[in-house]
Order: sequence, then structure tokens, then C-alpha cells
Amino acid sequence: MTSGTPIGSIKLLGTSHVSKDSVDLVTHTIETDLPDVVAVELDTLRYKQLCDDFPDELAPNKFLNNKAVFQFLAYWLLSTIQKKIAKHFGVTPGADMKAAIDVARENQINLALVDRDIQITINRFWNSISPLQKIKLVWELIFSITSFNSFLTSNEYDPSTAEDTDIVTAMIAEFRKFSPRGAQALIDERDAYIAHQLLKIASVETNIVAVVGAGHVSGIEQYLSHPENLPPLDSLTQLSHKTRFPIFKLIGYLIALAFISFFILLVMAGVQNMFLLRLFFSWVLFNAIFAFTFAKLAGAHWSSAAVGGLVAWATSLNPLLAPGWFAGYIELKYLSISTSDLEKLNDLFDNKDASTSSLLSSLYDVPLFKLIMIVAMTNIGSIIASFLFPFIIIPLIAPDIGGISALFDALLQGVENILDILISIL
Repeated sequence: MTSGTPIGSIKLLGTSHVSKDSVDLVTHTIETDLPDVVAVELDTLRYKQLCDDFPDELAPNKFLNNKAVFQFLAYWLLSTIQKKIAKHFGVTPGADMKAAIDVARENQINLALVDRDIQITINRFWNSISPLQKIKLVWELIFSITSFNSFLTSNEYDPSTAEDTDIVTAMIAEFRKFSPRGAQALIDERDAYIAHQLLKIASVETNIVAVVGAGHVSGIEQYLSHPENLPPLDSLTQLSHKTRFPIFKLIGYLIALAFISFFILLVMAGVQNMFLLRLFFSWVLFNAIFAFTFAKLAGAHWSSAAVGGLVAWATSLNPLLAPGWFAGYIELKYLSISTSDLEKLNDLFDNKDASTSSLLSSLYDVPLFKLIMIVAMTNIGSIIASFLFPFIIIPLIAPDIGGISALFDALLQGVENILDILISIL
């Protein structure tokens, strides 16, 4: 925690979001200075959540695609770590911001929300980290998040001698090692955004107290002292689009291309229609069985699993779609998802005495977790079916046209026939 740092008409108050001392500092500073504006490191969504002005219902359709699921898991990981620190120190997460809001209201001081929209931040963070880092992030959430308690109780951190900012500094340093580009989206870009907002307020107000996390103070101070170094505001508010090579999407397209090419070549080779029909229906049935089975293993209702199975053959040929989305939409008829699900999940992961089997059983009692698992497992079933099809099904039906060797001959004949047609056209 840092004391107020004045820069012109702006006093930066660096706090820990989970420290009792921060609450006292915020309250004392605002009541003493009585500024024109109290600026807080919050966006509209988090402000409503903090002030209990947020609907309990979630929009579950936002979780019905793979990208949204993983972005949600990333957000969950970050918020869970903060709650674990808060629980260790006995303070509600965001207590410093809530104190600033309450004191501002009591003294009729204007309040300004100066942080970037959390959805934009998570989007830019998620698209900035590598696939391996995404997998590691999810692994940390599901299997290793309890290890953070070890850090808080180990010799690495001594609450009697260390300042709150020591934790913040240590966490930021570790996160930069894990993902420099991710740290840029979560920390550096928000420093610049907050600095933009504070300078805008300072252009019309002369006395501002800005309550921000201690980890942001240094970056914001540099921008406020040298505003010419600020990146354009538009560059900080645009949704990020991946610039990395879309390897997983490419794999999906290759699978689709391989099956369609395989089918077309057999058609061009003049293979009997009955074999082609059997090939097609085998693809449909094989995908349906796997998608349906994996959906049921995830706890889906019969209707949800059936829909996921029925569309799996088509979605496996289109990387932009996934059977899990369809299964998830049907499953929403049976599930009631709310923000309280997040608290339930955190409580379950905090239970150290629970066995793996009881933990898994309890997790499935949380509607949000069940929805995500049904979506993910249905997709996994379809992916497995697509990979296994050429190794299991094709050898089983190949004898209908004379075996594997005859099948390869037909494919070659299909290539020759296509080349003949192209040559004749040219």
C-alpha cells in the first residue's frame, strides 16, 4: 500500500484491494481532503457488482462457444486468486474501492469510474497469450489454485514485516514471467487507460483523489508525468483479434477438407452409390455416437445429448461451429445459472477435506460448471470421432469395394479423372 502521491491536481492513492489498512487509508484521505472527484479503479460492471446492483442471473449463452468458456475460466482464475488473498487477510475483495464509494456518497463528492471495461481487458488478455499459456492457466485453475494458500503461509511472505505492496509487486513480477504480453493487457494497458481518464477529469477539476491498486501506481505516475507517452485511447479500447497462426482452426479445416476431398474423389472415380451412401451414413452415425456418449458422460439430458449427436457430423466439417453449443442451448432448458454459481465453485475448491470424487460430484451440482462441461465434452466427443473415423470405420467398409488397396486405387482414379477434366477444359 502506498500513500497519496500528488501529481498536479491528482492524488494517486495506491492500495491493496484486500487490506484493512487500505480501507482506513482511503477513508481518512477522502474525509480529510474532501476532493472534487473521487476516481476509482472500477468499470461499470464491477461497480454494480461491488454495490450489489447487479442482476443475479447470468447470460449463459455467452458461455456457448469455446473461446468464451476459456475467457471465463481466465477471469475466474484471476478473481479466485484475489479472493484467496482476501480470505487470508479477512477482508472482502474490493473493500478499498467500496470504502471510496461510500465515503464519496456520504460527503456528496462526485464519483468517477476510470478503469477499462472488464470484457475488453479479458478479451485482449486472452488473445495475447499463447495456446500453451491458456492450457497452463486452466490447469492452474482446476488443479493448482490451492497452492496459492501455500505462498501466503510460507516463509516467502511474512505478514508481520511485509507491506501490502510487496504482495502486489511479487504477483506482478511472477505474472510477467508467465506471460509478458498478458501482463501488458492486464496491467500496462490499463495504466494508460486510467491515466487518460484522470487527465480528462483534471482538465475540468482541480482536486482529485484516485484510488487505484498499488500495482498500477508506478505506471500511472509515469503517464501522468509524461502524457506525451500515452498511446492513443482508441488503441486501448478496441477488442483484440488474434494475430497468431490459428493452429486449432487450421486442424479443423484440414479435417473437413480431407473428408470432403475423400468423398469427391470417390464420386469422380465412379464408385458405386451404395458404398458412398454407406460411407456418408457411417460418418454421421460415428460422430453422433461419440458426441452423444460424451455429452451423457458430462451429465447432459437425453434431449441435449441427442441434439449434440445429431449435428456432430455437420459441425465437424465446419470449424466455426461445434456440437457442444447446440447441446448447451438445449440443456439451458433444465439449468438455472446465476452469479452465485461462482461463489459456490470457489467454496468447493477451498474445501481441502473433500476427496476428488466428492469434489467432482459437488461441482456437477453447480449449474454453470455442468453447462461448461456439457459443451466441452460434446465437442471433445466429436473431435475424437473425426480422428478415429479413417482408422476404424473406413477399414470396416472398404471390403465393399474390394478392400483398402481397391479404395486407394479408386482415389487415384478420382485424381486422374479430375485432372483429365481440367486438361480438357484448358
